[in-house]
Amino acid sequence: MGLAMNQPHDCQLEAFRLARRSVAVFPCNVVSKAPLVATGFKAATTDIAMITDWWTSWPGALIGVPTGDRFVALDIDLRHETAQRWFDAHRGRLSATRTHRTRSGGLHLLMKPHPRFTCSAGKIELGIDTRGKGGYIIYWPAHGHEVINPTTLLPVPDWLLDQLHPPAPPRSSATVSTPIRADRSIAGIIRTIAAAHEGERNVIAFWGACRFAELVKEGKLGKSDAIEIIIEAASRSGLPNNEARRVARSAFQRVFHHG
Repeated sequence: MGLAMNQPHDCQLEAFRLARRSVAVFPCNVVSKAPLVATGFKAATTDIAMITDWWTSWPGALIGVPTGDRFVALDIDLRHETAQRWFDAHRGRLSATRTHRTRSGGLHLLMKPHPRFTCSAGKIELGIDTRGKGGYIIYWPAHGHEVINPTTLLPVPDWLLDQLHPPAPPRSSATVSTPIRADRSIAGIIRTIAAAHEGERNVIAFWGACRFAELVKEGKLGKSDAIEIIIEAASRSGLPNNEARRVARSAFQRVFHHG
């Protein structure tokens, strides 16, 4: 069972405690979890004077901690059935490492830094994100949430790295030239976006758009074609075209600037 949520005036004290343990911190919005400082996680510091200024300006702000140097994090949003199924299938190989319970009831599984454990959103499964170099997490223990296996930080297993960076399929002379028809995974992404139900359309469209943005980044698909495919697929789920376009652009910005 988790501890009670800290009162706002305790957040600065928790930030001090982390800083004294050489864990750099920065303030995040209590609702959106977005950084409250212009340079985001890059501004993270252990400087007590700066931390005092921040939490004086934003009392009760969430505590953000960069990932990649001290640890990486597997972010599992258990509100998604796909994430729950994935975790049920793999928990025996993961559950021994340090784990933080999140505000929404999800999990942050912390592991030792690894250069191939990069930031991603839903690349492994919808609801399974990864945070490595260039990312951050909210440090939920500082806000009163449960820590499991507090003294154990395991290495990232090879099988998880393989799921995050699956090998490219072998080329075949019989491969259809059109990328959309040639790649079954793309067809699966389109089906998933199109089948989204009310209340999850934006989240799933964003997930799918991130996958398409990765293909564009790899040079396998043109950006304008990818965005039009996303809009078409999202429209089948009932998402308005202008909203689908906004979601697609947001996903592309995330992948190209943070991926």
